[in-house]
Amino acid sequence: MSVTEKDVNSAAPAANPQHTEAMLEAVCAVARAREATPVPAGKTRVAVLMSGGVDSSATAYLLKEQGYDVVGVTGWLIKSGSRCCDTGMIDAARVCEQLEVDHHAVDLRELFKTQIIDDFHQSYARARTPLPCSLCNTVIKWGALMNYGRKILGAEYIATGHYGRIAEIDGQIRLARAKDPKKDQSYVLWGLTLDQLKHTLLPLGDYNKDEIRAIAAKADLTTANRPDSQDLCFIPMGKTPQEYLSGFLPELPGPILHALTGDLMGEHKGTHNFTIGQRRGINISYKEPLYVTSIDPDMRIVYVGPKEALLRRELTASFMNWMLEAPPAEPFRAQVKIRYNSPTAPALVTPLPDNKTSVLFDDAQPAITPGQVLGIYDLSDAYIMGGGWID
Repeated sequence: MSVTEKDVNSAAPAANPQHTEAMLEAVCAVARAREATPVPAGKTRVAVLMSGGVDSSATAYLLKEQGYDVVGVTGWLIKSGSRCCDTGMIDAARVCEQLEVDHHAVDLRELFKTQIIDDFHQSYARARTPLPCSLCNTVIKWGALMNYGRKILGAEYIATGHYGRIAEIDGQIRLARAKDPKKDQSYVLWGLTLDQLKHTLLPLGDYNKDEIRAIAAKADLTTANRPDSQDLCFIPMGKTPQEYLSGFLPELPGPILHALTGDLMGEHKGTHNFTIGQRRGINISYKEPLYVTSIDPDMRIVYVGPKEALLRRELTASFMNWMLEAPPAEPFRAQVKIRYNSPTAPALVTPLPDNKTSVLFDDAQPAITPGQVLGIYDLSDAYIMGGGWID
């Protein structure tokens, strides 16, 4: 007997990996085979990118309530065994059935592997600490899935469960911070273009997380109580990033040197096990706490030192993307962010040739880390102007 999407959606959660993968394959087979329906007369179609979490589920619900013609779209990114993709596709299909909207799955496994997973491995091999979720937003969500939604489904907009607000500020479209500063995700959306912003809806930006869970619960969405994802989706459950990387990167031992004295402090088993600012896992007994201050992957050297050795006022960033009508040509002052969980800090931003930028902070910042995102906000810290990858 063939498996229908209704059968899959009403099934109990999988009890073992083989069952989970079979259910996932069944959902994808149905969702991939579904043809795009015509946009109803007088309606505006929005393709809601659905991960199977409460945020994207509530996004679909809110937009349907607002009168949009909603179509759910889920990217099939990896096979069974990841932290979220095992059940995410299935939960997204269940929510779409609850809302009585179509659900499409797009097989992006090869693209995700080459552009996101392989880049993660290569970044650590080059002593860079990547932010794959930000890269995924640019390449997968606002890349492949936006293309699918607009060209295949005929959607005028895509929507996601990110917490941010698309607002008109001084007569221009801007990506503004969310109402809830603790949930604001504008930083990881630095790679969007103005044209993409004009075709994006972010309905959660005016809510906090408790309000979204309450909305999902009131609508009886099956994902209302699903826990938030906290980890990288492609790292198998039960593994740390370093344990995961050990299966892809060779063990290349080298010295650990004191950043200030040059003294040999110990040995390590691979620079990919370290990141700037790291304290735990250095495994060196010393008279004061030691932090990783820099890494030389070519010489296989990890430098450590006291906390004050992490402080720097300057950085450069490459592959800049400006969410403005034209890239800035002259130095300007802004609020600048160097990691997701850090506040912005005032700085002078200077555009450079070859799509680069330099930043001079008013006050020294701790643990500026190559591979992380440079987020540049306006002086009032209301909206993100652009960003790039820290060198």
